[in-house]
Amino acid sequence: MVSTENLSSRGHFVKTLLTTATVTIAIVSYFLSIVLFHGKSYASLWNIINSDFLITSVFIAIYWIALDIWLNLNEVYRSRSYGYVIIYHVVENVIGVILLTFTIVIFGLPSLGRPLILTFGAFSTIVTAFLKIIFYVSLRHLRKKGYNSKTVVFICDRGGEGLLNLIHKRYEWGYKIKAIIGDPYILEHYDGAIDVPIYPISNNTIEELLVKGTDELIYARSYDSSQEILHFINICQDLGVTFRLYSPFLNRISTNTQLRYFDTNVVITITNTPTNYVGLLAKRLFDLLLSSCIILCGLPFFIIIALMIKLDSKGPIFFAQKRCGLRGRKFKVYKFRTMVENAEALKGSLMNQNEMDGPVFKIANDPRITRVGKLIRKSGIDEFPQFWNVFIGDMSIVGPRPPLPDEVEKYERWQLRRLSMQPGITCLWQIAPNRNSISFEEWMHMDMDYIDNWSFSLDMVIFIKTIRSIFRADGK
Repeated sequence: MVSTENLSSRGHFVKTLLTTATVTIAIVSYFLSIVLFHGKSYASLWNIINSDFLITSVFIAIYWIALDIWLNLNEVYRSRSYGYVIIYHVVENVIGVILLTFTIVIFGLPSLGRPLILTFGAFSTIVTAFLKIIFYVSLRHLRKKGYNSKTVVFICDRGGEGLLNLIHKRYEWGYKIKAIIGDPYILEHYDGAIDVPIYPISNNTIEELLVKGTDELIYARSYDSSQEILHFINICQDLGVTFRLYSPFLNRISTNTQLRYFDTNVVITITNTPTNYVGLLAKRLFDLLLSSCIILCGLPFFIIIALMIKLDSKGPIFFAQKRCGLRGRKFKVYKFRTMVENAEALKGSLMNQNEMDGPVFKIANDPRITRVGKLIRKSGIDEFPQFWNVFIGDMSIVGPRPPLPDEVEKYERWQLRRLSMQPGITCLWQIAPNRNSISFEEWMHMDMDYIDNWSFSLDMVIFIKTIRSIFRADGK
C-alpha cells in the first residue's frame, strides 16, 4: 500500500500540474488572440507584447488560479462526466473574461478591443476543455488496463446492491473490488454470479482483508448500525484505509443534501430551497439598490399618482393589507389604492362572481375598481409602493406573490412551499400572457418551478420581462 503522505504529495502535485496547465493555456490563448488581430504589423505586435501582454498575463494567472481552485477544476474525479467538465470550464472562462474586462477598465490598461477579448475566452475554453477531456479519457483507459486503480472491500446488503453493480460494471472508474462482505441475500444472489470472492459478515474476515493491500472500505448497508459503522471507521483509521459510507436513505432524497457543522457536531442538512449564498446576497443587493433608486427618483411621479387617486374617489391614497411572507410571517403590504374605500366589505357579496379556482379571489371587471384604479392597474403602477416593502426586507423584487392569510389557510400542504422563499413584486405568473386565465394549481406549480430552478440570472430575466409588461400595459 502507498503511504498516506505519498498519496497526499501526489495529489498536491497533480492539482498544481492541472492548475499550471490551465493558466498556461489561458495565457497562450491570449497571446494567440493578439497575434490573430495584430499580427500583420510586427512593430504593432511587439509594442503590444511589451506594454500590455505581460501585465495582463499576471492578472490572467491570478484570476484563473483562483477560479480553478474555487470551481475544483484541479481535482481529479474518477466518475466525473465529460459534460460536467465542459460546463465548468465554460463558467470559469466566462467569469475570468468578465473579471479581466473590469480590470482593464479600472486600471486603465490598454484596451485591445472586445472581439479580441471574446476570441481569447473562446480559445481558452475550447482548448482547456478539449485537453481536460483527453486527460480524463487517458486516465480511464489506463484504469481499464489496471493502472491507477483502487482496491476496495465492499460491505453490503440488498440496499447497497445498486452501487455494487455500478462500481463493478464501471471499471474505467478504477475501483477493483477485492472482496464482497454480504448478508444472506448477497451470498445467495452473487455467489458464483460475479468474479469476486464473497464472505459472510465477520469482523475477523474484514480486518484480515483490510490488512492485505486494501485501499478503501465501502459500507453500503440499508441497516445502519451506528456502532457497527463506528467500529469499521476505527479499523480503517488504524490501518490508514479510506472509509466510504453509502446510505440508501440519502440516495432516495432528491432535494439538496449537505453536511453542516454545529461546533464539532456533524449534521445532515436537507433543503429544497435555494442555498447559494453569493446568489442570494446578489439578489438582496439588487433589491436594495433598485428599490432605493425607484423610491427617490420616482417621488415626483408618485405625488402625481397620489393626487389622481385623491381627486378620483374618497379614501386614503395607499391601501395597506396584511399578507403572508417568508415562512408564513405576517407583514403589511402597501399599494396605491385602486378600489373604492369599502372594497373589503363588498367582497363577500361578490364571491359568487369569482373567476379563479382555489382560494384566490379575482374578477376581470371588478365593480369595486375606480377609474384611476383601472389605469394604474393595467400598467402595474399600483404595485410601486411595494418597493418600500422591498427596501425594509419584507419582500424581494422577484419572488412568489404574497398571499392573504385566509388564502394560506386553504392551501394544501405542498402549496405551502411557495412561502419558503421571500415574496416578490413580480413573478413568473405576473409576466405570463393572459395570467388571469391561469388556474390556481398551475400558478402554484409556476411558483414551485421558480423556487426549484432559482438563480440570480432567472430573476433578471423575470425583471426585464416585467418592464416590458409595464410598457405594454397588458395587466388587469
